[in-house]
Amino acid sequence: MRMRKHIPSLNGLRAISILLVLLQHIDIKNLNGFLSGKYPLLVDGNLGVNVFFVISGFLITTLLLQEEEQAGNISLKDFYIKRAFRIFPVYYTLLFVYQTLQLLNILDFTAGSWLTSLTYTKYLNWHSDWETAHLWSLSVEEQFYFIWPFVFRYAKKHRAKYAFAIIILVPLLRITHQVTQYQWMDFYTIFQRVDAIMWGCVFALYHDKIMPVVQNIQSKHKWAIVVPFFVLFSLPLFDVINQRMDLHMGLFIVPLGRTTGTIAGIAIGFIMLISIYYRNVWFSLLNTRFMEYIGKLSYSLYIWQQLFFSNKIGPIGKLPLNILLIFVTANISYYLIEKPFLKLRSKVLPR
Repeated sequence: MRMRKHIPSLNGLRAISILLVLLQHIDIKNLNGFLSGKYPLLVDGNLGVNVFFVISGFLITTLLLQEEEQAGNISLKDFYIKRAFRIFPVYYTLLFVYQTLQLLNILDFTAGSWLTSLTYTKYLNWHSDWETAHLWSLSVEEQFYFIWPFVFRYAKKHRAKYAFAIIILVPLLRITHQVTQYQWMDFYTIFQRVDAIMWGCVFALYHDKIMPVVQNIQSKHKWAIVVPFFVLFSLPLFDVINQRMDLHMGLFIVPLGRTTGTIAGIAIGFIMLISIYYRNVWFSLLNTRFMEYIGKLSYSLYIWQQLFFSNKIGPIGKLPLNILLIFVTANISYYLIEKPFLKLRSKVLPR
């Protein structure tokens, strides 16, 4: 699969993702749940994270495929060096700030919370405090990418089997948790959420087979392009209908039918491809300067936003000051930490 270095619309999708997370946290911490009762999709931060996951799996697998095509193989060393330059600087800067705030008796973290934060295992005790809870998603990603490149390089003939094993197993684990309520495999653990990343990988692996089908259907039925959007926006109705009609369909809805389930992962994958290739109003929106800007800031925004919704920082955590500080901090983080390290990465690994 040959694609440009800059894939259009992905920053726009990242922008939507981080805005969903921000709106959810504004609703929880500043608006007492006012928005969630009226506009559930508008504050569905978990959907936002899953969009991040699908994009991540798609983009990284696309880059691995390109490297394999051009060089004949992939370099695991280069992969992990690139990953470290991308993720570590901002991440550990946040933890340094947290350490400073703990020494000043503003924040307080347990030894267990520090351990899981430092080792990218936060999903094991994400509930221990608010300020580090959001790091669960990065721990899921980092553990996924610790294994996937090995499978990609050393088990080329079994990539697809591994991928489909994950996207079949995880819904079964969601059902298992629904029945057992084991905390170690709850909603924010790798056991329930990693399939979203793998769906992105699958859409990259089968990109050249999926796109002709999408183009053929769309050429015959112009309206078909809106189907993935309609499916995704309709998913919250599953729970409403199930509760009002007392259908006892939880074991179906939980693994497949919520905005973090299998149906959502597939719908997000198709929305991503539509967003990249079809130049329509949606494409124009995603590629506006504003959306590009928010998308570029998305990682720093995600890392720092949790702090400014904390109950422990006084008026700084209240609207509208917290939103202003989130964006100021994210810009400082992006321009003084992210960009310099990415430039350094390009010098260390010019290929």
